[in-house]
Amino acid sequence: MTTDVEALDAVRERVLEAACRLFAGRGINTTGVDLVSEAAGVSKRSLYQRFPSKDHLIAAYLPRATERFLDGVIPPEDSGLSPAARILEVFAATQRKSHEPGFRGCPVLNATAEISDMEHPVRDIAVGYKEQLTTYFTRQAEAAGAAAPALLAEQLTMVFDGAMAYASVRGKSVPDSVHVTVRTLLSAQGLRLPSQATKA
Repeated sequence: MTTDVEALDAVRERVLEAACRLFAGRGINTTGVDLVSEAAGVSKRSLYQRFPSKDHLIAAYLPRATERFLDGVIPPEDSGLSPAARILEVFAATQRKSHEPGFRGCPVLNATAEISDMEHPVRDIAVGYKEQLTTYFTRQAEAAGAAAPALLAEQLTMVFDGAMAYASVRGKSVPDSVHVTVRTLLSAQGLRLPSQATKA
């Protein structure tokens, strides 16, 4: 028997999944609450009971969208790859993802491009997820024996964001040159690289 709490959670889930699809495909600013409620098959009243405002919905959407994005590009712990290869795989997986139909780039970059208000709650969420990626790069750089792990991690994050912006603005996949750039940065830090990066 379905309880009231379970029914409430199911409705929230439908609304959030609808928002994920619409915000990613149409953009945040051009997607109204009316469209989200229609796509979710719920009333606006039900939507607002779960998300008091569109800002609340955006704040719930971005972590989910970003976690899914990162899950698709960061290799699992049991991948068997060396630290340097794990860094390279992030960019190879990102390039593969960029070939998928409907690819829209990084959810964090897209959200912050649409929302210019620096006080909007999405900003703190966005910074947190970017720091998560930088922390990942730092750990791998340290494990690989990089001369300056923090600097390398910062550089890799900038290359990642640049690749996302390049693909998003041009409506193209991430170019092969990203692999050359990353390998050059790793080599400059004294890292031993696999003979060939995993590419799309």
